[in-house]
Amino acid sequence: MAAFDAKKEGYELGEIDGKLVAFTNMRLDRQTIPESLYCYDIRDSDNLDGSCAELKTHIMVNHWGTVLCKKPFELDKGGSYYPENDMDYLGVSLSLDEFQKFSEVELRESVSIRNQTSMSGIS
Repeated sequence: MAAFDAKKEGYELGEIDGKLVAFTNMRLDRQTIPESLYCYDIRDSDNLDGSCAELKTHIMVNHWGTVLCKKPFELDKGGSYYPENDMDYLGVSLSLDEFQKFSEVELRESVSIRNQTSMSGIS
């Protein structure tokens, strides 16, 4: 199973249960992930409907994507986190360097600026 270099992938900024995440649909080589970040695979539901059913350090079946985050999710004894809500895509594409470089406040401001810019075209 191929795994991709985390530093060479592009990401979408997202949010899962209040935590900002950098999402890619690729499987990432764990050796390429900076030590300052937490990495989780996302398992799609058994219906394969694109819902974020489970986060785990490694998912083999129904792999939907991988997220990186600056703060860990609290895993249960089985090593899983079951999100209360589906992942929200925030409409911002970024590199791994950008995700690491900018604070949560700055990343949220970029979402706000993007939303204001896209709304300004609506009359």
